[in-house]
Amino acid sequence: MTQQEITYIQSPPGQALLQYASESEGDELTVLTQLRKTYPAEHCRIAVHLLNLRKHAQAKFTHAHDMVFDREGLEQSSGETLAQYRAKRYQPFTQIADLCCGIGGDAIPLAQNANVIAADINPNRLAITRHNASAHNVAQNIHPICIDVSQWIPPCDAIFMDPGRRQNNRRLYALSDYHPPVNLEHLQTITPNIGIKVAPGLPESDIPPNCEVEFISESGSCKEALLWFGNLQSGPKRRATLLPEGHTLIQHPTSEADIHPPGAYIAEPDNAVIRAHLIDQLAHDLQAWKLSADVAYLSANHPLKSPFTTCYTVQDVLPFNLKRLQKYLSTRQIGRLDIKKRRFPLTPETLRAKLKLKGSGWLTLFLTRIDNHPTIIVCDPLPT
Repeated sequence: MTQQEITYIQSPPGQALLQYASESEGDELTVLTQLRKTYPAEHCRIAVHLLNLRKHAQAKFTHAHDMVFDREGLEQSSGETLAQYRAKRYQPFTQIADLCCGIGGDAIPLAQNANVIAADINPNRLAITRHNASAHNVAQNIHPICIDVSQWIPPCDAIFMDPGRRQNNRRLYALSDYHPPVNLEHLQTITPNIGIKVAPGLPESDIPPNCEVEFISESGSCKEALLWFGNLQSGPKRRATLLPEGHTLIQHPTSEADIHPPGAYIAEPDNAVIRAHLIDQLAHDLQAWKLSADVAYLSANHPLKSPFTTCYTVQDVLPFNLKRLQKYLSTRQIGRLDIKKRRFPLTPETLRAKLKLKGSGWLTLFLTRIDNHPTIIVCDPLPT
């Protein structure tokens, strides 16, 4: 939304239009047609578009019904569960710079305990941040400023930076490709206490040696990674965290896990654990082993009960042969498969199409390589 659109939405006529639109029934075209009988067409478009964004935002923000958004800003925002979790690290600081603040999703929880300089190069995003700060009653602690943070950063005790990670619908992974590029030396001239939100697929070579890197999953999906510097570090150099529960796995000095064939149980670690390179750590914690040095599945002869894994009971282990697998599934009248794969030559979609499943049975298949041979691990359909 533009500054002018937000100003209109905040006005009594804009509020009346939003209320009227929210109470209207029918599809978008029907609602727009009804609204245009009373309000200018452009204002109707703004209202309907905002209500659609608020509907989508409910999955991220509990106060979505009072907030304003633009589509890109909403898509790129992490949501309040992640933002509130990050903000806990900043509680010792009183003056925080939120660089590339976007729609204010991080500035708002940071402002619960500090003064926040919300910096962005886009004046419309700053207008969105102002409105959303007011909706959360923290506007007095958030100070928007329109600047290019690659050129100047305001004085502060700590920095949070959330640079853009997309260009032409393509994900960017290298720190130097972000918008703006991450210039750590420049940031550290302001303060050593820095947190940077990065893509979970950040190349290992791009992770600075003097930081803590934390990979975060929310509701089973690895959403982001964070680079922590200075007093924002918590001790370990690697961490995997699961939200909303708050479970966290940290790196300890440990040897590589043993490698053995599949036992009675197989476990699929959460992607945050895999991204954090904590598979060996988790294997030691669970008294489990790996199937291969480069395959992120764990196995044991006891159930692998952990918030960091999904565990299945193994039924069979088969060398991969398409005809034999077809016969195996047909004999058991398997019509439904959940297929998981790591280092396997076929995609789940390709294999499923070739199998031509029929029947009411249900299994889970793990497609992987053991001793460099394509292997099928047949498991009970539901986690143990």
